[in-house]
Amino acid sequence: MEFAESNGLMSGWLALTHIQTNTAGRLEQALQERHQMSLKEFYLLLFLSEAPGKKLRLQQLESMVGLSQSAMSRLVSRFEAKGCGALKRHICEEDRRSVYTSLTPIGQEKVDRAYSTVQSVLLDALPGRELESLLNQLLEAKGSSADS
Repeated sequence: MEFAESNGLMSGWLALTHIQTNTAGRLEQALQERHQMSLKEFYLLLFLSEAPGKKLRLQQLESMVGLSQSAMSRLVSRFEAKGCGALKRHICEEDRRSVYTSLTPIGQEKVDRAYSTVQSVLLDALPGRELESLLNQLLEAKGSSADS
């Protein structure tokens, strides 16, 4: 692979990670200021709100949110400790080792309110076609390097 081709791929990757890191920071700040929740807490509520029956096993949430088993358990425990009533834990009847976490109506209201904040930050942070253009450049650079 030629250096110029790999440099284009690397430049695109670095630009993408820069955008992602900055945007995640802006999301974190806005969610903390307006909703007193972290980005990981938002993801937890979002994935539960989109799940069938609004419930998932903790093991499923680990991979979706990107946390280890212990970190996910701590996240859910912290959320429950806030006493806001957004989540509820259930023992799985078929496999008593599994624990489900479900979203309550209060949790649905929280994620609905926070979602508008997330949308606003994303629209501001990812202007127009910039991200789409960057992703296309990455795909083109990848395609060029695969042809070599």
